[in-house]
Amino acid sequence: MSQLKILVVEDDPMIAESVQDILAILKHEVIGVAENAEDAIAICNETLPDLALLDIQIGGDIDGVDLADLLNQNFQIPFIFTTAFADNDTIARAKSKGPYGYLVKPYGIKDMNAAIEVAMTAFERFKKASETPAMSKVIQDSIFLKVDSKLIKTKIDDILYIEAKGDYALFKTKEKGHIVHTTMKRVEERLNDYNFAKVHRSYVINLAKIVDIEESNLLIDHKVIPISRANKEALIKRLNLL
Repeated sequence: MSQLKILVVEDDPMIAESVQDILAILKHEVIGVAENAEDAIAICNETLPDLALLDIQIGGDIDGVDLADLLNQNFQIPFIFTTAFADNDTIARAKSKGPYGYLVKPYGIKDMNAAIEVAMTAFERFKKASETPAMSKVIQDSIFLKVDSKLIKTKIDDILYIEAKGDYALFKTKEKGHIVHTTMKRVEERLNDYNFAKVHRSYVINLAKIVDIEESNLLIDHKVIPISRANKEALIKRLNLL
């Protein structure tokens, strides 16, 4: 199997370190270790993993079972539940989320390798079965923005534009603006499947929110946004001109 980008959700540091060691031996890349659901979602927003290992009994208000729901809704990635023990009700909840695997602690290299192989094979079959000629991927209508220590769910259609602010980006909606620690490259990657376009090195805009365009500027809401010469031709091609 080729190298996978894997998210580890585990609130026991010793177990998390052991899992990372096992995955390193199996030649997989750990893109992040999260102790709670909020950290897990933030990592996924920055780098989409191929697979998540979810400890059921993580700390915080959202346990691993409910986190699986969030990952399904927002990222459509396969996940494997891990646990040392669980009561019957928790096991029933876990089964209802349709995990692609289940590992009981303690587990070794062979257990992990087998679980990952089975999970990825099952996920590929699921994707092929669910794809149709009209729609090859599910497009979500919201994105989670990490603002300070909070994750703020924002409807993508509500975003007017994103403006670079050094190592941060301003996500502007009609009602407010959210400052997020990210790069414009990540912004473009995350919004690649949506109705957004880069018009300047400092601006990515929602095409549906353009009021008018004049020479080297465009207007969104009451904001005048510059259009760079390098991006103008690509922008014009994406507009519905008459």
